Amino acid sequence: MANLPSDIAAQVLDAIGSDYVLGDISEGSREAQVILRAYLQCIQQLLRSANWDFARKEAPLLLLADATGQTPNVGSVVPSGYVYEYLYPTDCMKIRFIPWNYQITTNVPPGNIQPANPSLALESNLGQSPNIGRRQVPAKFVIATDPNYAATPGQLSWDTQGQSPASSTVILTNVQNACAVYTALMLYPSTWDPLFRAALVAYLASEVALPLTKDKALGRAIRDEQIQITKAKIEQARLVDGNEGATSSDIPVDWMRTRRIGGAGGAWGGYGWGDQGLAGFGGGGCWDSCGFADGSAY
Repeated sequence: MANLPSDIAAQVLDAIGSDYVLGDISEGSREAQVILRAYLQCIQQLLRSANWDFARKEAPLLLLADATGQTPNVGSVVPSGYVYEYLYPTDCMKIRFIPWNYQITTNVPPGNIQPANPSLALESNLGQSPNIGRRQVPAKFVIATDPNYAATPGQLSWDTQGQSPASSTVILTNVQNACAVYTALMLYPSTWDPLFRAALVAYLASEVALPLTKDKALGRAIRDEQIQITKAKIEQARLVDGNEGATSSDIPVDWMRTRRIGGAGGAWGGYGWGDQGLAGFGGGGCWDSCGFADGSAY
């Protein structure tokens, strides 16, 4: 199977019943222009609609500020309630969770019983990271915008996600040396699984069916059909990736147990508002609804 954006565009034209033979997605024809305008946005929205296994990425976050002032070469201004402020990754489509890394200290308190031979190790594998083999426990975090750490004008392009000369998108958390587990922007079709590719073709077809169909009644019928196909693919992806992944089923999260306390408006004792979980306090089982051209969402 060919794995170029032009091949995806050709499949989209097939899905809407077009006779046009596309040579390249950047060729400048009307068909290519309409598909190209929707191409990236559809990829981004579809990636946020499920915890796609192939798009899972874990990477350290860039520290912008430490409210304690103990980290050199970074700011100290952090919105109230949080200690650390990190830059939102430019390739991040959806933060799944911020792992809380437990620290193990081996310091002996003053006056405590000393070992008979201090030169001997009390346990093995002390040179390894304390987090090896441990499950990842999610920490609380919030995504915000901060004008205090805006990008320098002229050093970024217009399409750099989360950054502008006026402000930057940031992650606020109390985790030191934090990393993020997130859904990454995956632009190469060779990295997609077949389900994502099929869902993207249907999603794009639903977006371009009306502009590229002369008979608008037929275009709406094709659009609605492709929307249903996309929703079915998204539902299947949520089930499949939920079964394959271990990020949500193995981690007890306290806010999940208390998010619905008291019903709507009565969950202030937890971390949510009634039926609405507070965005940002994420475990591994969250995703966004995907919007469609007919006004529906799934």
